[in-house]
Amino acid sequence: MNHVAITRCENYEYSIVRDAVREVTAASSFPDCKGRKILVKPNILSDSRPEKGITTHPAVVRALVEECLERGAEKVFIGDSPGLHSPHFSPVSSGIAAVCEQTGAQWADFTQGSVSRTLPDGTRIQIASVLDQVDFVISAAKFKTHQLMFLTGCVKNMFGLMPGLNKSSTHLRFPDKNDFARFLQQLFEVSKTAYALMDACIVMEGAGPANGTLRYAGLLIGSDNAYLVDKAEAIMMGYDPASIPVLKGRKELSMNESYPLLDAHDLVIKDFRRIDVKKADNLFSALIMPFFTRIFGKKKTEKGNAPSFSEKACVHCLRCVKICPAHALSHAGGKIIIDTGKCIRCYCCAEMCPADAISVKES
Repeated sequence: MNHVAITRCENYEYSIVRDAVREVTAASSFPDCKGRKILVKPNILSDSRPEKGITTHPAVVRALVEECLERGAEKVFIGDSPGLHSPHFSPVSSGIAAVCEQTGAQWADFTQGSVSRTLPDGTRIQIASVLDQVDFVISAAKFKTHQLMFLTGCVKNMFGLMPGLNKSSTHLRFPDKNDFARFLQQLFEVSKTAYALMDACIVMEGAGPANGTLRYAGLLIGSDNAYLVDKAEAIMMGYDPASIPVLKGRKELSMNESYPLLDAHDLVIKDFRRIDVKKADNLFSALIMPFFTRIFGKKKTEKGNAPSFSEKACVHCLRCVKICPAHALSHAGGKIIIDTGKCIRCYCCAEMCPADAISVKES
């Protein structure tokens, strides 16, 4: 039986986090590290300061690296590819660059070489070449909502193994969230992930994964089965796990996993601000199908829920324009212009906005 270990982590003081990581890894089949080369993959959506709650907290990453080294790891890499990934990127603002200095872990620049992989369904992708240098990967995710996938967790965290704009173009290939979720499952199969740890001390609700609201949960979650960590996250958010796209079709939905420490069912955050699954599902034909009708010349249908842009809050960094896979955004007259006919509602623009100037309103 798979164990999912959940323990209290009162704050990000390093000694507290280190004790929590020891407790979780001891109770959840942590992999053998002796003589191994390991990639620790945090969630660095953008190189934001830790107090913004967008990235995996550096104290969690540091404690995880120290755990691997204490268990005899030969070498530990830390790496991720943010949405907009410039060459020689270093996660200084998020505090993760400092973790490399503190622990001796090597930062893996995913833009410095990639390799081609064929997923089980035949899809060809580019993935960070460091994967060929390590024995296994540890997914170090952040407990957050996600406007397209409802939650972002340890499985989706592996999306960052694809360097740079390879990620955003994938939304064009898989515009339906369920197809995109199946792609994520396929990607996870080749990711070498042997363990998953989730930073759930300060979590994000509402318009995640970048512009939501932070709240305290004071927890850490770990398992050798990343899907079960995400299932626990869904339960604690108040979701039916079967409604989460990345969990659909997985055997973990029907598993009776063991909770050797705290039980996810006893930790439900009853007033947690979730993405409304029912509304999102009902709006699918309005949001996504017109993308296909344009391609095949069928009659267009009215759409809603396109991102909206605040001229007052916009700082004109143009990250949204650069990240948009459908090239639906432009900058003119001192403001962002959106072509709602091209927009595929992947919300990459909202994820990348550093000024919270992009919102997704109900139609």
